[in-house]
Amino acid sequence: MDNREQVFTDIPSYVAGEFKEAKGTGAGWISFEYQFDEFSGKGIATGAFAPANEIVLDLKLNGWHKLYIAFHPAIRVWLDGDKGYWQISGSPYNVRDYFCFEADFTARKLHIAPVRGTFSNKEIIIFYIRVVPCNKHQSRRNLIATNDGHGVFWEGLDSYKDLYRYILPLKDSDFFRILWGVYGGGLLSVKETKVADKIPWSDDVCFYEGAWTFNRSLENVIKQGVDPLAFVREITGETGLELHFYFRVGAFYWPFPLHGYTSSFYLENPQWHCVDEYGRKVKRISYAFPPVQERILAYFEYLVEYNPDGLCLAFNRGLPLMICEQPVLDEFEKTYGRRPKLPDEVDSPEMLNVRHKLLSDFIARVHKLVASHGKSLSCIVPRDFERNLIFGLDIEMLAKKGYFESICVGAGHKDDPDLNSDLEPLKKLRVSGTKVYPGGSGVNAHGGAWKPHDIVARARFMAQILDNGFDGAYFWDINQIVESGTEWEIIRHFSDRDMLSRIIEGKFPVIKYHDTKKIYDLTVDRYNPWNAY
Repeated sequence: MDNREQVFTDIPSYVAGEFKEAKGTGAGWISFEYQFDEFSGKGIATGAFAPANEIVLDLKLNGWHKLYIAFHPAIRVWLDGDKGYWQISGSPYNVRDYFCFEADFTARKLHIAPVRGTFSNKEIIIFYIRVVPCNKHQSRRNLIATNDGHGVFWEGLDSYKDLYRYILPLKDSDFFRILWGVYGGGLLSVKETKVADKIPWSDDVCFYEGAWTFNRSLENVIKQGVDPLAFVREITGETGLELHFYFRVGAFYWPFPLHGYTSSFYLENPQWHCVDEYGRKVKRISYAFPPVQERILAYFEYLVEYNPDGLCLAFNRGLPLMICEQPVLDEFEKTYGRRPKLPDEVDSPEMLNVRHKLLSDFIARVHKLVASHGKSLSCIVPRDFERNLIFGLDIEMLAKKGYFESICVGAGHKDDPDLNSDLEPLKKLRVSGTKVYPGGSGVNAHGGAWKPHDIVARARFMAQILDNGFDGAYFWDINQIVESGTEWEIIRHFSDRDMLSRIIEGKFPVIKYHDTKKIYDLTVDRYNPWNAY
């Protein structure tokens, strides 16, 4: 425990103005007394659908502090002057404090609000607040985050301002860039344009609850006169983050039960679908056809108009991009003077060479387009390099040609998590000035680079990345870590080698859980009334 910390246990006494008790938890904020194993205090609470607005606390703090709040189950917090809020989720089954953020508290009041909206209304209990003095963090600027740009709407947005919560936490951290997925993938836009399908989709094709929420969220933002991609660009500029829009290269066809989201470009052009080694159509669009390349380039030209710092090709979502279509067969004959023997030669060195060349030629066009606007081109590739080669992606060759400013490695579907322990193949990508960021997802189905719920294993992997001289690391779906409230305090500064060593050695502070002796009218003893109702 830091002996400089302050613990605010009487929450009502710090309410700016005067705390006004409601008639009950369903009517607004009420106060309650509690007793833990170590200290007692007075907290506040309100019900899930109570007409309780934000509450403002004047803690009279000066300088930089880390903020921790003991609450459950979810909370929104911010300071005077912040345009957005942080949202953190906690466990409803125990009492402990959760890290929220670190900031300069000088002459700034603390705002706390329950989660309220069309899609979620949460009750909230606030026990106490803890603050620890700190210095402003000097970012090492070597971590990259991703957010799929689809899940944010899938979770539910009532206002365009809700987008802040997916970006604001990265401020004053070691993260310097966010790769923002364009609505989850495909040729999509909220504008009327010839190069993309207009969203939101029709409710007629919705299957999951989240799909319906996606539509409502987009409608809420658009009705407020806001273009989501433009606003993301605005927020990242305010928070000092670089922004790359990432494009899921295979997101044209959506299988059942999401088949209604399949792009019109795919549906209207079966002649440009992939063909397998037996001559059968495969439900993928083929990048081997020039008209497909032209449409994608036109869409990239549209994305660049939003003025991101760069574009990112998400190869971890979509390989293969071509198989045995006519342009592939023609290029094979042009190169080797004969037709390939199919199906036997579908994955022969000669056929792979042809696919690698055709994809390289397209990437050269993308690089030229992006560079002509003064932007960078980055990419995400699955960690399984051998599988990538079979599926037509020779990332080592592309790195040598200098097409990518940076390459993030990991988060491929069904990647073998054990591959992440071997970083040697990644070193070959550090050519022609290309930066390499190992990492990926915390989900094993996506490669499991960051072992789920194992901060020591994550620290070991990060230390391995730094010790091998890579440019940094990247995290797929960063919002899943940020809003858990558990590990974000550590991962936001995950380039601190000394901190990593302490975690690996088991010296990092242990989370303190409190035993509850009494809360409001409940006394926890052998005669407590909890099971009486």
